[in-house]
Amino acid sequence: METSKAPKTIIESRIKKLKEAMAKLSARGLLISQPENVQYVTGFRAVGNPPKSSWVFILGDREEVYLLVPALEYYEAEEEVEVAKVVKLSRDKSVAEGLLEFLVEVGIPQPIYVDGLQDYNLMEALRRKMGELRFMQSIIEGMRAKKDEYEVSCIKEAIKKTMRGVERAQEVLREGMKETHLLAEVEKALWEEDIDGLAFDIIVASGPRSSYPHAKPSAKRIERGESVIIDIGVRVQGYCSDITRTFVVGSNREVEETLACVIDVQNTVVLNVKSGARASDLDARARRLFEDKGLHEYFLHGLGHGLGLSVHEKPTISTLSEDILESGNVITLEPGVYIKGRFGVRHEDVFLVGEGGCIKLS
Repeated sequence: METSKAPKTIIESRIKKLKEAMAKLSARGLLISQPENVQYVTGFRAVGNPPKSSWVFILGDREEVYLLVPALEYYEAEEEVEVAKVVKLSRDKSVAEGLLEFLVEVGIPQPIYVDGLQDYNLMEALRRKMGELRFMQSIIEGMRAKKDEYEVSCIKEAIKKTMRGVERAQEVLREGMKETHLLAEVEKALWEEDIDGLAFDIIVASGPRSSYPHAKPSAKRIERGESVIIDIGVRVQGYCSDITRTFVVGSNREVEETLACVIDVQNTVVLNVKSGARASDLDARARRLFEDKGLHEYFLHGLGHGLGLSVHEKPTISTLSEDILESGNVITLEPGVYIKGRFGVRHEDVFLVGEGGCIKLS
């Protein structure tokens, strides 16, 4: 069954929780700019990659929530958004000018919080007009990290569609095929599933190139005995999937044994995934297992990450992470081995964290 957009009641409950968090900080105003955060509290995601600028302004002591969008997005936002008053930013003014004009009109409360601004010039313009800016990104990230049933259903649907791409890769993969041609077959299968879009650029890498964790597909032809890494993610209602599989064209004992080791690491670590587990402990467990096999120096990245409206979000599962898993977290575990100039393997699945363990979603 296709997943529809987030129900109004869910969006309203998120706004309520956010206002409660604002009250604890004595935050009278909150300006939200990150596209994923905007979608989280309004249900609206602007088009484009990255999405065009849209803003949410919440006043802690008022009922109104405002969504400010460019003129190009106004019709769609006005039709879709049920929880906020949609305001059209003027085409004749810069984003900073339009935003500041609106804030002056509704009244700029102090202190005002933001969710993190990536545009330095805009941040400075806001600071000059509004004084001190305080940051509230960690609170919103914490809310987003705990998924409700609707969010889990979207992620499961995204995974289901992603697996069709994986299946297509298995069906057509053959010796002599170009990486880019395999990519085209996978993307065709995904779009036939009526996805909202890709969550990231699909990775297809074979042979020595598979030792590059983030390799871009090339015109290289896939040779017999080579490993082929395929990393795929799509969006459903804005929510992402992230699945990685490694295939071997023909046979290669070393690659196959290394892949079996990588899958065993995932299967072992997942036994410790539950609410209360330290993310860094999970990463350390994976590294010890690789060390036992003499492969630890080839595990080049963190064990995994949270998944939701962003491909990478809280909790982060890595050596330096201070995150502790909570029920409702959706995470990936993606152990991998990358031997420069020879081959790489990676295996990534998605899990829903619970009190006494976890559920595999992929």
